[in-house]
Amino acid sequence: MNVAQVAVWCLEQLGVKRIYGLIGTSILDFIDAVKDSRIRYISTRHEQVAVSMADAEGRLTGKPGVAVVHAGPGFLNSLISVANAYKDTSPLLLISGAVKRRLAGLDSWLEVPQRDIIRPIVKAVFRVDKPLDVAKIIAEAYSTAASPPQGPVFVEVPEDVWSMSSEPAPCRFNVRPTPVVSDEDLKKVAELLSKTRRPVLLAGGGINNDEGARLLLQLAERWQIPVAVTGNGRGAFPEDHPLFLGRAGFGGGNPVADQALIRADLVLAVGAGLSDTTTYGYNYVPRGDIIVVNLDPLAEKKPIPYTLRFYADAVDFLRKLVAAGIDVKVDPNWHKEIEEMRKSWNTYLEEALSRSYHGFVNPSKFFYHLDKALPRDIVMVGGQGMHIVYTFSFVKIRAVRGYLAAFNLGAMGFAFPAALGAKLSMPERDVYAVVGDGEFMMTVQDLETATREKIPVKIIVVNDNSYRVLYARQRAQKMGRVFGTLHTNPDFVKLAEAFGVEAMSISSDDDIPKAVKFITEHSERPKLLEVKIHPDDFPPMNIEAALKF
Repeated sequence: MNVAQVAVWCLEQLGVKRIYGLIGTSILDFIDAVKDSRIRYISTRHEQVAVSMADAEGRLTGKPGVAVVHAGPGFLNSLISVANAYKDTSPLLLISGAVKRRLAGLDSWLEVPQRDIIRPIVKAVFRVDKPLDVAKIIAEAYSTAASPPQGPVFVEVPEDVWSMSSEPAPCRFNVRPTPVVSDEDLKKVAELLSKTRRPVLLAGGGINNDEGARLLLQLAERWQIPVAVTGNGRGAFPEDHPLFLGRAGFGGGNPVADQALIRADLVLAVGAGLSDTTTYGYNYVPRGDIIVVNLDPLAEKKPIPYTLRFYADAVDFLRKLVAAGIDVKVDPNWHKEIEEMRKSWNTYLEEALSRSYHGFVNPSKFFYHLDKALPRDIVMVGGQGMHIVYTFSFVKIRAVRGYLAAFNLGAMGFAFPAALGAKLSMPERDVYAVVGDGEFMMTVQDLETATREKIPVKIIVVNDNSYRVLYARQRAQKMGRVFGTLHTNPDFVKLAEAFGVEAMSISSDDDIPKAVKFITEHSERPKLLEVKIHPDDFPPMNIEAALKF
């Protein structure tokens, strides 16, 4: 066996089912080895797409998604997607080719300092120089990506090494143990919980799994504590539950969740941090006690007045809380206060639903009706832009890991590729990509991938012919000096059909029922729905807080 064959054999032993990539001379031998394996190879039209597909697989399964890219340009094309995984602690293994060893350091064709470039945005960097080390390195890299806190790991293999003789070696999946909250520290938490009367639970990605969600629901119902979520926490708590407050923070948070966090006498954040996003640039910091249990190595550097902070496994912490039998007594007036906030927010939502435009769809109304037709276990993948806020205000996520987005980097170009990876990883769940027209045009070429690979993802393009967040800021902050934010688009229906994708476009509220039926109906092939909206429509959000970010 050669190095490429041993690397692929090792990935098979680790349980890898798919590898996403784009072929190049520096990885030709590796791709050839994949052809003879049980692993499905998904060839994409851009490296950013391949790595985002692998990222989505990692987010949904908890096991590292695997992508392979060509040296130099291919590697550089992958970096936005790697950074997304790093910022959102998503397990990912990126394998890249490199120039032949005899050409290294000579400013050779395709050569860039790949390891130096990527090191700040990955957990670890590996290089295979010795053929007999390949199995050990692949197993260690994969295990490192999967070990908490999860994240991307990079492996570089020079082009000439792939074809060298090697031998299989034990390829074991070894997840490192996670620190846990001690019994002594749990007593400190219990003491604070016994005193609280106006508490809020804040759930994040660290408990957005089956066990974490079950334990969180059990505690919230036992204590009758209201629950807010971060962006990555959507799905950790059923959003149709009476105790659910909403998503907190910039880019889609609502005043109910935001104000509840500020007014609470205790915020217990589990698997979540109080970042600049959650607190609108640290302008909406809770005033009461703050307990944080998560795996953020930079938490201590953040300007948050923690009462207790633990670098620990949040799911294990919830297990201990459930078993501890702590008595929490919530003041009934706290629930009444929250209900008053909720009434005000609902009035805002009703106003948004009442809007009407000639020649355009009211997006609030569209997503409101879409939510009514969605099954409970969907996966929705949101892009970056103002359109994503409608999916926070009107679409309820009711299943674990039911919503994905590039929350902590804010990069455009994630949603459509991630939806493709999500559907391949969870074929039993309907997967919706909600993208703005500007973002979709960045990865539209991979409609061909969706068609060729028969990935029945559902794409909703919210088309306002603009980069609307910046358009709105120019109108509000630059005295209406609109520049560089308006553009034209192709006919998305004709474009989709040219790729073999079934498509539909609507520009009137009267068309919402048939559009919802079209996009939610079962299909064995990808579908695209274009929703034309007016660029001046403003989604419901916590505007006062957002302007402070």
